[in-house]
Amino acid sequence: MEQKPILSVKNLSVTFQTDDRFVRAVDDVSFDVYPGEVLGLVGESGSGKTVTGMSMLRLNPSPPATYAGGEIWFEGRDVLTLRPEELRTLRGSRISAIFQEPMTALSPLKTVGDQLKELLDIHRADWTRKEKEAFVIEWLDKVGIPEPEARRHQYPFQFSGGMRQRVTIAMALMLEPKLVIADEPTTALDVTLQAQVFDLMMKMKSEKTSLIFITHDMGVVWELCDRVLVMKDAKLVEEGEIVSLFEAPKEEYTRKLLNAVPRLQDPPVRGLPEFPEEPLVQTRDLCTWFPVKGGVLSRTRGYVKAVDQVTMQIRAGETLGVVGESGSGKSTLGRTLIGLEKATGGEMFFQGASLNDLRGKDWQPIRREMQMIFQDPYSSLNGRLKILDLLTEAPKLHGIIDKKDPDYAANCLKEVGLTPEMMYRYPHEFSGGQRQRICIARALALRPKLIICDEAVSALDVTIQAQILELLIELRERHGLAYLFISHDLSVVKRLCDHVLVMRRGQVVEQGSPTRVIEQPEHEYTRKLLAAVPVPGDLSKRRSGPA
Repeated sequence: MEQKPILSVKNLSVTFQTDDRFVRAVDDVSFDVYPGEVLGLVGESGSGKTVTGMSMLRLNPSPPATYAGGEIWFEGRDVLTLRPEELRTLRGSRISAIFQEPMTALSPLKTVGDQLKELLDIHRADWTRKEKEAFVIEWLDKVGIPEPEARRHQYPFQFSGGMRQRVTIAMALMLEPKLVIADEPTTALDVTLQAQVFDLMMKMKSEKTSLIFITHDMGVVWELCDRVLVMKDAKLVEEGEIVSLFEAPKEEYTRKLLNAVPRLQDPPVRGLPEFPEEPLVQTRDLCTWFPVKGGVLSRTRGYVKAVDQVTMQIRAGETLGVVGESGSGKSTLGRTLIGLEKATGGEMFFQGASLNDLRGKDWQPIRREMQMIFQDPYSSLNGRLKILDLLTEAPKLHGIIDKKDPDYAANCLKEVGLTPEMMYRYPHEFSGGQRQRICIARALALRPKLIICDEAVSALDVTIQAQILELLIELRERHGLAYLFISHDLSVVKRLCDHVLVMRRGQVVEQGSPTRVIEQPEHEYTRKLLAAVPVPGDLSKRRSGPA
């Protein structure tokens, strides 16, 4: 007997009203989702995939969003016609969502445990308080939160980005809904944690829960999905079974997406160039420990050893990659080098001069030479300043220019492939890829010798990511820049980096050339990381089978 779909989307159209016109974000889109199916929804930033996914729960803000046409049928009801109280019953229990940015999805005013328990208060009102608390602890443990009994009393700001995302995943999965809308749910997770989340999703799939998986990561699509829909400019341009679509895509746009995916087997961009003998940046047994306090008197009970006896060096023009799981200490290493975290032991040097005793304003001349690009460009740009102000603020402070100079800003924008007239716009008027280019332009504005890239491309779709990587490579060759490239994507690290450190629990467990570390790993932890990497086209990496 032919299986009936659990969800049917028919001729869906969604428009957004701007100041002077209507923009069609979804244009006449139709598809079905079957019980136990994982449906991939892919496309570049702005293609309409997130708006499509959020329409399943009517989560697009109205206004400015308007459902201009179509139907969304779930369990015999059209979601677009449900009353607010009917939607509240549906959301969380029958259809749930995992959002890309966990900090905006979690309330900063409530503990993590209370936010999970709140779902049970609404949808499991007949449970006792002890049953709810035990269930919360169980699910925090399932998504890999260490010490769940203690951590449930903490607030979201006390969790790392990867841990916050695991909390939102627990919130979405704990009530065992029949359909989960997952919007880039593993972007902030390293490959081993991503694998744990996939195990959970596959277990739910086996119990006939369906997933719409919205992502720019084609490796994830290959590993997890049964079918895939490809969106471009608000329309569906191709759909098909995952293996046939990867092997023989019909549309040029689909081929473009697949060709932009970095793969572990790809060769590095360059061989082993000659570098100066003297390091630009160097650490010896560097430690950054954070005290753990407790009790009535807030006494120190121990330390979190975020960076523990790390010895490394970066030479002028060299790119050093740092990889590891969430919580391995890779971001703390970068933040310590630039003075955003205080080293608690060991030594740091820049161009032979010690950084250990620097305090406050002493860091200012060093930060002219060392700049940082963060993972989320939107949160690292002041939304109340125009791009002209953002690009000239630091050069004025450091005496490179003596006024707000449009010509200087224009040159900075040109270097990263943007046009000069963009300097008169605000950050919210740009796409994610354009914002990241602005962040790179801001870092370059001081003409630094080292740029620390902290997951600088992980949130970008594959085609934009490829463009940003090419830009970083071009700028390195043009200016002789050195990079500290922090990433959980080993294929990107192999493409860009000259040397790689593998970190685990604050310590370096393996290092060497990317080709050697990836093709001939010596440490068991490195092998574990590599085994968890999705590999498009490798049938042995496919988790998903027939629904």
